[in-house]
Amino acid sequence: MGITTGRNRAGQWRWVATLTMVALAATACASGGGSGQKPGEAADANGAVNMVMAPDPVWKWLDDQGIKQEMEEAAGIQILTSSSWDEFGVYAGGHADVISAATYEVPDLEEATGEPATVFGAYNIDRSILAVGAGNPAKTICDLKGKRIATFTAVSITLIWGMYAKEMCGLDLRADGGDFQLVVTDIQNLASLVARGDADACLCLPDFAIPELSSNQISPLYDAKSAAQMWAENYATNKDDVTHPQTNVFVARKAWVEKNPDEAAFLIQLWDRGIKEWQAHRDEIIAAYPEDFAVRTPEEMAFLQDWLDNRFDWFVPTTYLDDTWVEGEKEVFDLMRETGFMDKDIKDPSFTTLEPAS
Repeated sequence: MGITTGRNRAGQWRWVATLTMVALAATACASGGGSGQKPGEAADANGAVNMVMAPDPVWKWLDDQGIKQEMEEAAGIQILTSSSWDEFGVYAGGHADVISAATYEVPDLEEATGEPATVFGAYNIDRSILAVGAGNPAKTICDLKGKRIATFTAVSITLIWGMYAKEMCGLDLRADGGDFQLVVTDIQNLASLVARGDADACLCLPDFAIPELSSNQISPLYDAKSAAQMWAENYATNKDDVTHPQTNVFVARKAWVEKNPDEAAFLIQLWDRGIKEWQAHRDEIIAAYPEDFAVRTPEEMAFLQDWLDNRFDWFVPTTYLDDTWVEGEKEVFDLMRETGFMDKDIKDPSFTTLEPAS
């Protein structure tokens, strides 16, 4: 028993069937660190990394601007990518060397694969917010007891807000927890579901809710603070560090990273270049891929820009990990154990700090 997600056994089998279909579709160019290896072993990547992650505008920018290809040619390493919203399932099926996942999902990944994993790069901070429909009098998650809360997953951001609900008001935010009605639906539909009154609240990502947020059809609680800002304010040792917890870190089997340090280091170097591109060309990236930010009009673009400038920018300052940052991220697992979202005898996941590739 690892992380408690609230999936029932019938749901688990449906999930396994789905992830298997997705995984098979995503493996045309597997570079060898996944299936076919004994636990604790990994094949030589031979200059190729098979990575699966959800659609990402910065990655599209790196590709479309020729930056990815230029860096690959210089390094002699190629990143072979497949796009899926079910990175967890593809990885658990053994069909990816590297995926992006939430840090706090890593123990569940290890349980699903039976093999140690390691986090070796950072990317996106938990930007999720708790929002209610216009006119809803709720002020906190405690006020939503018994209500319908929409989310896109039973894990990921739902784990973090579940810990907050448990810590703040002793309530259980899980599918079978009994204190809320958890509604799992597509990430693109969360905000509209609340705006229509088909759910009372949502655990929403701002960039998938811009139309509803900008038109006041939904209202964020906690002064629109993200899960990461809530963490820094209420739980972190360093209150000024808002880079925890992470919903997108780079994860691989520990054996794969140890066997292929050059490929792992290059991947993080490439993504660090992506962070620099975001910092220098943020508005251009949004304009180039508005569909990835739910932006349809100049007014919605201005709303998103204001959110990033004055509320929360969820991209990390750098993809590289250091010991201080790792210690801050590990604090998340202490709260997971305290609130029952992780067995007390499960150890913190592994973190690997890398130097930039030469």
